[in-house]
Parts: sequence; structure tokens; C-alpha cells
Amino acid sequence: MIKTALFSVFIFLSVLSFAQNVKKIDSLRVHLHSAENEARFELLNEIAWEYRFAYPDSTIFYTNMGYQLGLKLNLSTGLAQPLNYQGVAYNYKGNRLKSYDLYTQALDVALLQKDSTQIAYSNNNLGRLFFEQGILAKSYNYYINSLKLFKKIHDLKGMAYSLQSLGTLQRTQRDFVQAEKNYREAYYIRLQLGNSRDIMAAHTMLGRLFFERGEYQQSEKILLQADSVGSLIQDAVNLAEVKMLLAKTYLELNRISEAEKAASHGAEVIGRLPQYKHILPETMLILGKIKFQLHAYAEAKKYLQSSLNVAIEIKDLQGQMDAYQQLWKSSEQLKDKASAMAFMNQYLVLKDSIKDLDLARQVDRLQFQLEIEKKDRENQLLKLAQINQKVIITQQKTENIALLIGILCFAIVAVTLGYYFKKRSRNNELLSAQNKFIELQRKQIEKRNIDLTHQNQRLEELNHEKDMLMNIVAHDLKSPLARIMGLANLMGMKQTLSPEQQEYVRLMKDVTQSNLNLITDLLDANALDHQAEIPAPVQINLEALLQERMAFFQYSSMHKKIELQLIHTLIHPVQSNVGYLTRIIDNLVSNAIKFSNPGSSVQVTATLTKNIFTLSVKDNGPGFSATDQEFLYQRFKKLSARPTSGETSNGLGLAIVKTLVDRLNGEISLVTELGKGSEFTVCIPVTVTEKILA
Repeated sequence: MIKTALFSVFIFLSVLSFAQNVKKIDSLRVHLHSAENEARFELLNEIAWEYRFAYPDSTIFYTNMGYQLGLKLNLSTGLAQPLNYQGVAYNYKGNRLKSYDLYTQALDVALLQKDSTQIAYSNNNLGRLFFEQGILAKSYNYYINSLKLFKKIHDLKGMAYSLQSLGTLQRTQRDFVQAEKNYREAYYIRLQLGNSRDIMAAHTMLGRLFFERGEYQQSEKILLQADSVGSLIQDAVNLAEVKMLLAKTYLELNRISEAEKAASHGAEVIGRLPQYKHILPETMLILGKIKFQLHAYAEAKKYLQSSLNVAIEIKDLQGQMDAYQQLWKSSEQLKDKASAMAFMNQYLVLKDSIKDLDLARQVDRLQFQLEIEKKDRENQLLKLAQINQKVIITQQKTENIALLIGILCFAIVAVTLGYYFKKRSRNNELLSAQNKFIELQRKQIEKRNIDLTHQNQRLEELNHEKDMLMNIVAHDLKSPLARIMGLANLMGMKQTLSPEQQEYVRLMKDVTQSNLNLITDLLDANALDHQAEIPAPVQINLEALLQERMAFFQYSSMHKKIELQLIHTLIHPVQSNVGYLTRIIDNLVSNAIKFSNPGSSVQVTATLTKNIFTLSVKDNGPGFSATDQEFLYQRFKKLSARPTSGETSNGLGLAIVKTLVDRLNGEISLVTELGKGSEFTVCIPVTVTEKILA
């Protein structure tokens, strides 16, 4: 018995030492007696931090000493740290508004000192404060600011702290995916830092997340890892929490014996720690549920009654309601109808009370938020008053400086005024002479402008005469050439012509057609220069148009033994300019045939995608050199490539294509290689319609 008692005392003292590191505090206090200046400041903060759980009043005492010492030493950084610790202590004491004031003051001091680390911790502390009050939107913003700052200064410990806080917020909002991501990132950082307690805490957070998500096997796996770490470092308090989580997990997995073993171990530790009394109702409740599952209803009732007694003592309404519900079920199993009825009534009464309590908590939360907003407004007004005061002082200083500068300037002006007066008189004389010269030049420019106007009018008249002459000559040449073409066609129809005569007729037709094409190109180029607007679009069946133009070029392609291929995926009609499209197709296809070697092929590809009509014409001709590509679309430019069967080329075809494509807001591109052919691609925006109108 004595050995058992001594062992229990040993366990109890060990647990207390882990709840608060007494040895570390004693060591720090020993060093405090001999420490001075900044070393003393650091020790005061460390002692205050160790006291925060069990004795927050001691934390407040030591942080006050540390802050006053920091002010006395006129520290350039770190002065916000004791304020942050003091805010944590007041938060543990339940004084949220005082905690908020201290966190805000710490943030202001850190900003003034440009202390990025304490700015980040202040943001995180404010985030936790708002999170605990259920004001999640503000909490999230502070967490995000904290995380960004820790990442910026590469503070890994702070990053893990912020990620864990952010994950907990997201877990409460049931955003399990994002919560898991942040928990895991915090876990990897803590693995890198190598602090076993922090690693254990990261495992515990992940285990709790998987439990709440209903992934009990994954929760068990993670919690067992936390259990292993806790056993190695003998962290009894956190190990007890892990054991209770494992017990809940085993209950869900219906592994009752394992749940009982884990819960008994956790309850043994938690029951000895007065500062953890707030989690004792849930601990006893879990044991009661386990006994219930084992059909040991009488034992279950004892644990549940203990859970109820502690919940009543600490005024935990949720714990009371859960205990009454389980007691009701246990009494029913024990056939104790009177107790079952009494417990059921208590459960129902508390269920309604909790609804009222939730409403009261919402009111408290709103009141807290209103108090915070009121304090923020007061702080803003105070800051504005300070800013106004600084502005007034600065303004007075500025006015005094301005007055002094004004007096000096007046003296300088008075001294130099006479000198500049004489110099100005000389400058005025020079300006007068320059003005006369400028006036003379102005008159000469006016005369020159009049001469240029007359010359421009004369040029316009000559240009108009040139256009009229071109039209007259072209039309006058077109008629006899058309008659010659007709006669040549008639002559070609005679069967009595010798091969030599047939060749002469063919040459006559080719020469005549070349001249007709030249006249047509000249007229088109001239018309495009003077055409102000694009003709109105009409509905076009692109498939029919392409089939028609390919049929038109069948004779010339067959004559050169060139295979003319058409590939298209055209289905819907479109709205565009049929004349422009026809001329673009004709010029590109005729050029491809003209410059392709006999026996080769010309491939025409057409697609319609997202209101863009794409036409590609690929030949196997000589291709274009780099020099050719510089002048490709200029009029009357003869390029290095030549037609392969003696056809004529006037240098207008591609220039007309480029003009027409530009008029249609399209684009033309060329892919070519000397000796390996060319591929022209035209992309023109069109309007797709569902069907061809009758």
C-alpha cells in the first residue's frame, strides 16, 4: 500500500511538472538575479511565458517588469513581446477586452519599431482572440496577415503556429480539405525544426481533424504516432489528451476493449490535474459510453454520474446535457423507469436551455464586437487628434521657416533687382530684333504654304486625270482583248488545225488572258484605293463557294498536271463580303498553280472555328527568300520566284489579297522555305448563321 501511494505521488508530481515546467522556471529565476539590461529583459519574458497556463497573474507581473525595463533601456526592437504575453495571460483569465487592448498596443509598438516578428505574433494573437469569440471573418484576416509576415521573414516556428491556427479555424467551418493542407504543412515544418512536443501537437491536430471528418482509421493511425512521440518524451498531459481522442476513435470503430484501455489511461492523468477540470466531464462521459457498450450499465451509470457532477460544478451545460442523455439510456437498460424519466426530462430541459445559451452567447459575441469597434473608433479618434496636433506643430514650424526664407528672399531680390532690370532692358532689345526676324520668316512661310496648297490642288487634279485615263484605257483595252479571246476560242474549236496552229491559238489565248488579268488587277487595285467603305455583308455558303472556285481552276491545274485538293469542314453559312472572299481565294489558288511545278499538288484547306474562317493554300513551288518576304505585299514588285510554265506575273495579286484581308479585319501569314514550297494562311472574322435564307 505504501509503495502504491508513493508511486501515485510520483506520478502526480510528474504530471504537475509537465503541466508547468517548474524546473525551467526555477532555473530562469536563478539566472534573473545576476542578469542585467537586455539579458534581464529576455529572462523576464521567458519566465512570464512559462507561467501563462497555471498562473496567468504571475505572467502579468513579470511582463509588467519586462515592459518597464524595455522602456528604460530604450530598446529598438522586441518591446511588443511582453505586451503580447500579457495579452495571452488576460485571455486565459477571461478578460477578453483587456487582452484585445494589449494585443492592439503590441501591434502598434511593433509597427513603430518595424519588428516584423512581433507584428506577426500580434496578428496571430488577435486572430485567436476573435476566433475564440466566434468572429471568424476578422480572425481569418489576422491569421492570413500573420502567415504572410512569418513567410516573409522565414520564421519557421511562427509559420507552423499560424498554419495550425488557420487550420483550426477552417476545421470549425467544416472546410476539412483546406484545414488538412494547413495542418500537414505545419507538421512538415515542425518535423524540420525537430521539437518533439510540437510534432506531437501536429499529430494530435491531424488526428482530431480525421476524427471529425469521420475517417476513423486514418485518425487512429495519426493518433498512434502522436502517442508514440508522447511516450518517448513523457509528456503526460498531452499524452492523456491523445489517449482520450483514441478512445473516442475506437468507440466509433466498435473496438470497445481498446477504447476502454486508452480512456482509462487518459482519465487517470486528467483526473489529477485541477487546471484540466474543464475536460473532465467529457472524459467521464467517454468511459461511461464504453461501459454502456460493454453492457455494464451500472458501472456506466457511475461514470456518467461523475461526468454530470463535474459538469454541474463547472457550469458546463453541454456536458450536463450529454450526461443526462446517457444516464437516461443507461437507466432504461437497468429497467429503472423512474430514473430514466427524470433524466429524460432533465435532458429535454437542458436542450432548450442550450438554445437559450447559444442565443446568449451570440449576444455576448455581439457585445464584444461592439466594444471592440467602440475601442477601435476611440483609438482612431485619438490617433487623428495626435495627427492633427502634429500637423499643427509642423505647420507652425513650416510657417516660421517660410517667414525666415521670405525675409532672406526679399533681401536677395532687393540686391539683385537693379542688376536684372538693366539686363532685362538689353534682353528686350534683343527680343524686339528677334521678333522682327520671326515676323519676316512667318510671312515667308505663309507664302510657301500658299504655293504648296496650289501644288497639292494641281497634284490632285493630275491624279484624278490619271485615274480617269487608266479607267478609259483599261476599258478600251478590255473590249478588243475580250473579242480576241472569243475569236481564239472559236479557232480552237476547229478540228482542221494542225498541231502547230493549235499551239499558236493556245499562245494567243494565254497572252490575251494575261492581259485581261492585268487589266482586272489594275482596275481592282485602283478601285480599292478609292473605295471608302466595305460593301454590306451577305449570307454565303462557303462550301459551295469553294467548290465553285476549285471547279473554275480545274482546267488550268489539269493543263499543268497539278493535283488540286480541297479539304474542308464547313457546315454553317456565314455573313461576309462574297466579292472580297472570292477574289482572295482566286488570287491565292491561281498563284499556287502558277508557281507550282507540273506534276505536283496544291492543297486548299478551309475551316470555320469560333466565327473565324481560316483558308490555307499550300503549294510545292520554289518558295520565297528572306528578301522576297520583305516586299511580298507591295505592288508591282517582281520577286525571285517565276511561274513554272511561262505564265505572266504582274506583281499585284498578293498586294490585292493583303488589302482585301485588311479590309475584312483579318490576318494573312506565310510559312515558306526555299525549294520546298509555300503555305499562305488567311484568318477572317465572319458571322455564323444557322441556315441559308431563302
